[in-house]
Order: sequence, then C-alpha cells, then structure tokens
Amino acid sequence: MVKSKVTLFIIFLSVSLNAQFLKGELSEGTPISAEILAKETHQYKVVMARDQFAFFKLMQQGIDLKITTYDVNGNKIKDFDSPNGKNGYEYITLTSTIDGEYVVEVYPLDENQPMGKYQISLEKIKPRAVTLNGQVDELFTVWDNKETPGAAVAVVQNGAIVYKKGYGMSNLEYDIPIVPSTIFHIASVSKQFTAFSILLLESEGKLKLDDDIRKYIPEVPDFGKTITLRHLASHTSGLRDQWNLLAMAGWRLDDVITKEHVLKLISKQQELNFDPGEEYMYCNTGFTLLAEVVARVSGVSFATFTKERIFKPLKMNNTLFYDDHEKIVKNRAYSYHSDNTGYKKSVLSYAN
Repeated sequence: MVKSKVTLFIIFLSVSLNAQFLKGELSEGTPISAEILAKETHQYKVVMARDQFAFFKLMQQGIDLKITTYDVNGNKIKDFDSPNGKNGYEYITLTSTIDGEYVVEVYPLDENQPMGKYQISLEKIKPRAVTLNGQVDELFTVWDNKETPGAAVAVVQNGAIVYKKGYGMSNLEYDIPIVPSTIFHIASVSKQFTAFSILLLESEGKLKLDDDIRKYIPEVPDFGKTITLRHLASHTSGLRDQWNLLAMAGWRLDDVITKEHVLKLISKQQELNFDPGEEYMYCNTGFTLLAEVVARVSGVSFATFTKERIFKPLKMNNTLFYDDHEKIVKNRAYSYHSDNTGYKKSVLSYAN
C-alpha cells in the first residue's frame, strides 16, 4: 500500500517537471536551428578559456524565449530577454572567469505557448577587454557591426566627455554608420521639455499649473470635472491615450498623424477613465495638449518656442521638435524593428 503511493507520487513529479535536453556544443560561425515545445529547456555548452568574451545571437521564430547563462559550476550568471515578443533577435553575452564548459540555456517565457522554432549562433569569441574603452565596446558588441541599427554612446566624467563612439548603422540600406553626432528620434524623452516649457511660461506669470485646460483649449469637452495642466503633466487627468484611441479607430501607427488629428480625437471623447487626480495612468494625450497650450499662450508654434527658449540658449543645436513629417533632418538615424526575418524599417510619420 505504501509502495503504491510512493510510485504514484514519483510519476506525478516526472510529468510536471520541464523536459531538459542537451542540444550540443556551440562553436563560432556554426548556427544551430531547433524546434522547442512548451515546458522544454534546451541547453548548449560552450568551451571557453579563462578571461574570454563571447557574443551569441538567437533568432526567435514564433515563440518568445528566455535565455539563462551558467558558469562551469552550474551557477547562474545572467538572464536575457528582450521585448521582441515571439519574433526577432535575442542577444546574449558571456564572460569566462576560468577554463571550462559554460552553459547557455534556452526555454519558453510562457510554458503554455505552442511549439516554436529558433536559431542560435556563437557570433564572436575573443579575449576579454582589459582597457576601459574596450570594456565599453564589449557592452555594445551587439550593435557593433554593419548589419544592425545601433547607438551613439558618450561617457561623461566631471562634466566633460571622456569617451564617445558610434555603434551600428544609422541607415541599413545605404550603409551609413552611426557616429557621435547622429540625430535620433527620442520619443517620450521629449516629455520633460514639454513640461519645462509650461514651467517657463508659469515663471513669467502667463499661466498656472492649476489652471483648467479648457481655459486655453475650449475644444476639450466639459466632463463635469476640472482637468488642470498639473493633471496633464503628471498623467493623472483621466483622459484616454491618443495612440490607443487611434488604434481602436482603425488607424495604423505608421499613418501620418498630425496634431489636428489628435485634437479632433480629444474633442470627441465622451468620458474619462477616472476622475482627475484620483489615479495615475500614463497618457500621451496630456502632452499633446500641453504643447498646444504653450503654442497658444506664447503665440508661436511649440517647435519655435522650444527652439528659441530652450535649445538655442543651451546650445542644443541639433535638437528640434519634429512637427512636420516631411521635414528633412540631416544626419538623422532611421528607425528599425526586427521580426523572424531580420530587421525591417519602422516608419515614423508623426507630425505632432
């Protein structure tokens, strides 16, 4: 009777555990393709000498994967998981401390997702960097080639730039590399400059943070609750996000989207997500409205205001608000995303 119970318990455990497979050894320049099922774990060994640096690429093809590296004693080193979802690249780096076999482990992020495919390859293995510049280069190994988009990097010490370099390409079609002066689309990093503009106008007595938005933009519907500029700047307005609404209305986010489109959309809203000031919800709509307040109060476009009042005084000579999707910006990096075929262009047609 006791023996029977123990046997059943062991069978139950064997069913619940993930299936683990040693798939082989990774060697430089030899990619390995595999299929992986839910609750499977694939392991690859990598033979490394002491103080070596290795860089791996894994292409996800219909399954969202996570990667973990282990040292020669089986101790976990690091997890790797990009926001690419089920398609696109995962990049893995590994630095050895002693001679031996290291392990790269691959497994589904969601154990309930169906089977998928991937390809993993050891792209580079070399001696570990010993100089500070070399160590920075190792951090950006993923992007340090002519086949990927990338980044411009600056290291600032005591107020001075002590190292700067570009990695990857600003344009993959024309093989134009990124350099330290390359101009990038910085998306929501621009929100701090929008708030800065509002505060400049407040310091001049031209508006107050606790003013009702309808004082400046009466097209905003009267929801029976006061929405202040402070609510907009702190993501507590209750307004619905413009990009979510446009997507629900059938727009593609690579369509040409202008400030006028967004303002018309806002004017048609009938309800709030919550009473202003009661909750926090990240909302791009609020910052489109704040930018329009700056334009109406100052009497010039938001792009002109920020250029004259912020960027020129700070000698930010290569910075602008891009409110015209047809405007040419010299030395600008194009935008890209990846899927299971590699990199593709991400069209940015926003004009707001």
